[in-house]
Amino acid sequence: MNKIFKKISLVITLVILIVPLSAVEFHGLIFTDYYGDIEPNTDYENIRSRAYFQSALSGSLFNYAVDYEISAKVYYDPLGAPTAITPENILEEAYLYIPLGNFDLSIGQKLVSPGMVDVFSPLNNINGEYVYKLSLDDPYDSKRADLMVQLQYYPNFDDSIQFVYVPFPRPDYEETRIVTMDPTGIDVDFNFGSDPYLTDNGHSVFISYNHMSPGFDLQLDYAWYTEQTPDFDLDQNAPLPGSISTLYTKKHTFGGAYSTSFKEITLVEELAVNLTEDLDGTQIGIKNSDITLNSQITGTLYGGTFAQLNIIYQHVINYDKSGLVYSSVIDDQLIDEFNNYFNQPVQNIAFLIGHLHNSFFREKLYLALNVGFFFSTDIYLAPRIAYALSDEMKIEAGADIKTGEPSDYTLARGNLVDNYYVRLKFEY
Repeated sequence: MNKIFKKISLVITLVILIVPLSAVEFHGLIFTDYYGDIEPNTDYENIRSRAYFQSALSGSLFNYAVDYEISAKVYYDPLGAPTAITPENILEEAYLYIPLGNFDLSIGQKLVSPGMVDVFSPLNNINGEYVYKLSLDDPYDSKRADLMVQLQYYPNFDDSIQFVYVPFPRPDYEETRIVTMDPTGIDVDFNFGSDPYLTDNGHSVFISYNHMSPGFDLQLDYAWYTEQTPDFDLDQNAPLPGSISTLYTKKHTFGGAYSTSFKEITLVEELAVNLTEDLDGTQIGIKNSDITLNSQITGTLYGGTFAQLNIIYQHVINYDKSGLVYSSVIDDQLIDEFNNYFNQPVQNIAFLIGHLHNSFFREKLYLALNVGFFFSTDIYLAPRIAYALSDEMKIEAGADIKTGEPSDYTLARGNLVDNYYVRLKFEY
């Protein structure tokens, strides 16, 4: 099945390149960057160094009756693993857009971002993501586009209804690996696969209603979809030591977003109720259901500084209700690992994310700061600086610093080490 998808991607690329084109637009990005470890009390480590190339092509076909867009990326990393991009991640987006009166139809591999808030949106659930992020705001390894059919209907000027069908979702991307929990006293292996597409439990549906008006914007969402983050198949009949595999379960999301402005301040509220297959919270390996609220306040401070604050609160439903599967000792250790892996270490999770940025010297110099405060007493600091050497070339630098010790949990996802980066970027 994976070979079929690769062939489909190749055919789409060839069709777009061979068919006569009009109004073609091309955009390219080339950069090289370096990430280093600045974690206190540890030896210095070279984390990553990339030579990165990204291109995007868009235009129209058949006398502007059909628009298309295709984008791809490649990179080579002599320090990280793997050293080069995997083949299934080269093609980013490749889709056709067809306007049909009051309808808009898109078919192909595409990124779609429901929700109104800019960070940690509980409604942004269509596309999976890259797990390993050295910078939380990395725009180059964020979401993974899905093969989909997107239909948008506009009954009037203010309202729209969107329907998205994803037959074979792409899971969150992380390297194929086996994690052994021997140090914890449990002799068990966890197998992490790297399926390019989920063909066994696919068929995700996303429906949203949007209203836009001068006074406020409103969005209502419902989704029945395959969760991109894996659960774990814990079988009571499987003896330990043994092997536990990942599985991908269905999830319902009910939610909405509301946006309004007052003078120069914009307020956005997003609320989502996520119901997993473990509604009663008794299955250790499957995520609990939750209710998540994200409040975003945006405004302009003295001197033209853009300011944004997000307040995120999540209540985990039926937290820590898991029944015995193996034994009390083993179950306690598994629950501890899984809860931290899924970012559910407590029943109530709350944190703040602040962002500031401004430009100087005729917008040649850009300064920004991301600040996170987690009510587990952890603080996240991410300063950013960029300087435009020319209209096309820019040099950037930044750091991602977290207080407290890095997590030593076996199943922890993503990067947990303090780091800095420098990047030289050329866009055309």
